[in-house]
Amino acid sequence: MGDVQDTMNDLISICRDSEKGFGKAAKRVNREDLRRRFTGIARQRAVFADELSAYVRKIGGEPASGQGGNRQKNSRGVPPDVATNDDAAILDECETGEENTLRHYERALAKDLPVPVRPIVDRQRLAVQETLLDLRGLEQVRRAG
Repeated sequence: MGDVQDTMNDLISICRDSEKGFGKAAKRVNREDLRRRFTGIARQRAVFADELSAYVRKIGGEPASGQGGNRQKNSRGVPPDVATNDDAAILDECETGEENTLRHYERALAKDLPVPVRPIVDRQRLAVQETLLDLRGLEQVRRAG
């Protein structure tokens, strides 16, 4: 159970980081469409963390409460030391953070997860992957425009 709990807590932490990062990004961008999109992603990640936390509680564990110490620096979204409101820079940081989030999900799914939680993690991974593709598409449009 410890390994499963550790894996779930890593995902909970990365989701909380993602929630905070996209929340910061939403406050910093100038474009309203990006603000709405980033706010929606932040809310989605809060739901993801809550789903995973419920599973950890169900198996008798204690869910992670915030950022974990086992991830790379600046693992999610806009790092606190970026003092810019440049939409392109913020979009780039969000894309980099989302790539890291996807790696965490892929590592989790490479493990032997219990049947009840595997579909949850897989569904969340697909949503993260979709968000990453969306961010990349926004970046391509920005570069072309």
